[in-house]
Amino acid sequence: MQQQQPYMHGGYHPYYQQQPVYPQTPYMGAGSAPQQPQNMGYPPFYGPPNPQVAPPNPNMPMPYPYDTGSKYPQASVIPPQAGTSRPHRRQTLPSQPLGTSAGTLRSAMKKTMNVFTNAETAISRQISNPFNNQQTTPTSATHNAPRPRLYSNPAPPQGMAVKDDVFEPDSPPLHMFVSFVGSNELRVENIMKLALDEVRRTIWPLWPDGIESDILQGHNCIVKFRNSPWDLVGPNTRHAYKLIVSFFQLFQMRGYSFQTAVNITTPAPRLIFQVTQPDSKAEFFLAYLSQEGRRFTVVSPPQQIEISIGVRLRSALHRKVVTENPSEEDDSRIIEIKKKPNSNIPEIDPALFFVEILKVLNSLGFQLDATVPLNRRGNLGRRSVRELFLFKTAVHTT
Repeated sequence: MQQQQPYMHGGYHPYYQQQPVYPQTPYMGAGSAPQQPQNMGYPPFYGPPNPQVAPPNPNMPMPYPYDTGSKYPQASVIPPQAGTSRPHRRQTLPSQPLGTSAGTLRSAMKKTMNVFTNAETAISRQISNPFNNQQTTPTSATHNAPRPRLYSNPAPPQGMAVKDDVFEPDSPPLHMFVSFVGSNELRVENIMKLALDEVRRTIWPLWPDGIESDILQGHNCIVKFRNSPWDLVGPNTRHAYKLIVSFFQLFQMRGYSFQTAVNITTPAPRLIFQVTQPDSKAEFFLAYLSQEGRRFTVVSPPQQIEISIGVRLRSALHRKVVTENPSEEDDSRIIEIKKKPNSNIPEIDPALFFVEILKVLNSLGFQLDATVPLNRRGNLGRRSVRELFLFKTAVHTT
């Protein structure tokens, strides 16, 4: 994967407030004190100005009188007949007999914009068609001859080579999008070829059942694994966890860190990775809460987390943690809190329980870095979302 320069996301200029603007007073001359305006800085209103009549000037030409006769001949208008019963009806001109002369109508005096000749019209039609460079209209064609077809539709003729419009960026993108779709699909968008080759070589083989398809569309890779790894059931569950952790670890090693998740035109959220400082020493592990929020499972935790998390949670929650059982199936540790007497309600609110977990893990040097929602299938075939918490080392000890 290509090394990236550190992305300078900081360095914003501080905010400078504008200087206050004070109202200006007019200068009254030397030795005179400035006077405070009475209108508080607003322009005074004196009403509309009185119109003034310009004085007569005998040397200037007289304006053109608009009531004089027009220089263009006008059609004669016949006055309305006397004694008509409809005085408000619009009078029309009587029809002129053939052979008699009448005044020129205004419609005949309108200019016509016939500035294009037939030859120019034919040239413009040929230029507007993108696929008629080899098609020419014969000059001896008559009006009865059929007009040759010009390929004005967007589909070119058969046999013409068409180049796909593939976006080629000038430089590697600063962001990559990752989506976990369905039960077996993983999409990586805006990925360069060098990064894709490394992901195919190091990440895809971590799933022992192999892949069904690996499609590359432009700079977007869509891979489908066999046997639904995102369901998180069966003997290969720990391999699915390892694949997700290794994916984040490789991106962090090459300088791409998780920033946020957005939903853009897809049901599965897009995880946005942004160019940051490469970190090859970062450690990751996964964890998740049960649906009722009473059981917290840590998947393949580091040694200091596995030893200390249970002891510190019991001390912080006043010994309301009832069990702390390791699971040999997927190398995980389960921490469970007590229930209320004769009830399935936990003694501690799930939100408070999770807050204490974050506090303990932060004191052990790990912080919550990302959440990965997986649309998994339960035992009865129903779909439910399991949200995986990805924890990352906060500081490095040297």
